[in-house]
Amino acid sequence: MNITTALIIIAFILIVALMVTDKINAVVALPLMAVVLCLIVQVPLGTIMNDVIGGGIGGLSDAIFSTLIAAALGEVIRKTGIAEKLIRSAAEMGGDNPYIMAILCFLACGFCFIGLSGAGSKIMLGLIVFPIMLSVGVPKVIAGFVMLAGTSFGYFMNVSRWTFIGNLVGLEATDPLIRNVAVLLMVPGIIISILLIVIGIRVKGPVFSWAAVNPAAKAEKDVPLYSILAPVVPLILVMVFKWDVNTSLIIGILYAILTTQWKCRFRGSLDLVNKAIFDGFGNVSITVVLMMGIGMVLAAAKQEQLLTPIQNLLTAVVPVNPLPVIIVFGLIGPFLTMYRGPLNPWGLGAALIGILLTTSLPLGLIVALAWLYDYYVAVNDPTASQVTWACGYLQLSIGKYTRGTCLVDALYVLVGVTMAVILYM
Repeated sequence: MNITTALIIIAFILIVALMVTDKINAVVALPLMAVVLCLIVQVPLGTIMNDVIGGGIGGLSDAIFSTLIAAALGEVIRKTGIAEKLIRSAAEMGGDNPYIMAILCFLACGFCFIGLSGAGSKIMLGLIVFPIMLSVGVPKVIAGFVMLAGTSFGYFMNVSRWTFIGNLVGLEATDPLIRNVAVLLMVPGIIISILLIVIGIRVKGPVFSWAAVNPAAKAEKDVPLYSILAPVVPLILVMVFKWDVNTSLIIGILYAILTTQWKCRFRGSLDLVNKAIFDGFGNVSITVVLMMGIGMVLAAAKQEQLLTPIQNLLTAVVPVNPLPVIIVFGLIGPFLTMYRGPLNPWGLGAALIGILLTTSLPLGLIVALAWLYDYYVAVNDPTASQVTWACGYLQLSIGKYTRGTCLVDALYVLVGVTMAVILYM
């Protein structure tokens, strides 16, 4: 190992340590790593400023635009009452049975997040589903898992998420591999999650908690039943008609407006759209900034001076045989995403995923890793804002929550990696 490779490893470890110890966050760490690694390998300053920072900031522009439009769609779905209508309709079907109620809320959250996105939308759904589940005896850990896992599985069919995953691995959002891997991984994940919900309620027993009613809460908006299809309209347009992702999201917004506002003759509809755009963009602003940082890291990794030593390093350490791949990425990998760890796709893991593309690992496996780690972080990472909020609302310690979910979800990642290895290696 030469001095350059050693310095790259040291810089990476130091930045990971700074993130894990909360000295810096991912918004700072990603651009910092892009610049530091380029300086170590003596990339010219002009190239760093123009190609790495200037070019990298828009490297994930497709994903950024899709995220912004999807956020506006999510706010329209929330403000028109479509999401609440869907959740409460599912709750009515569940009655007083905690098992059925939890499973229906899990599926309803997933359905909503085919169109919704962002931590703000998860909080909105949590405010609806948590009191419902607690009132019928669903334990707090399971209630938190229902919302967080349900919304995260919805992302597997969310076209704006397809764009993000595609950008990470260098594919178009409409590439069949993105969709096929998502469907492949979603099925066992839903089965394992439902088993956890059922076993968790059975082991803990119904735990009845008093759920306070928000006196400021407004009555449920009366929207037609067919309006709840708004979240899946973009998905249908992309999958069936092969339309552009952003165009499909805009049509989803129009569908939500047309199906909910015609009764009032569209009075205030323009104000509704304007406010949805304003609030939606605000909800995903941190996500967009992270995507800009990820773009810089990916741009840095493409520089020839950096690419060569990293390829040499990965050739020596990245497993290429099925069993070691399963052990490293399936058994150990999930825990390296926690606390903004090195495999977190919303942090330094984005760089590693991009660098893995230069190895002999099959593309299908790398796509699967991106999906699986994205899910694991969203449901289990104690530093994720939605996890912190859910535990705070439920008056549940984050440690107790993660102890109840992280091992089961790690099993899911192991199953997913094993399936990907069997299919693609």
